[in-house]
Amino acid sequence: MQSFIEIKYIFKMNLTTNNITFLRHVPSDIKVDMRTGWRHHYFDGFSIGEVFSFINSIKDDNIYLLIPLFSNSQSLQIPTLNLSEPFLVNNKSNPALITQFIMDQWKSSGFNIKQDTLITFSFKWKRVWLI
Repeated sequence: MQSFIEIKYIFKMNLTTNNITFLRHVPSDIKVDMRTGWRHHYFDGFSIGEVFSFINSIKDDNIYLLIPLFSNSQSLQIPTLNLSEPFLVNNKSNPALITQFIMDQWKSSGFNIKQDTLITFSFKWKRVWLI
């Protein structure tokens, strides 16, 4: 039988690698400390390269809680629309999986946006700890 430390380590090493790891997927015996504030990362466009750069910028042993958003501005006063429920990532997460998931969410959203409308994609994120 695996120890709690082994379970937590295995869970942490597999965050959003083969499947999106939603916050609701955290095992009940692992608590998530979310006391830090939210930040925003805005994309110039939206590509696997930009997601790769974001994931690559996460320091070892850090875990982020992400909410992918879009709006027509980078202003925090403008309403945004969430493309998904919150999910967990670290620097070992799969950028291709994340990019494809977000693109699929966007395509299936049914938001009727004119093609000439400026769209800003962003991640609302915060650092969290598994305890």
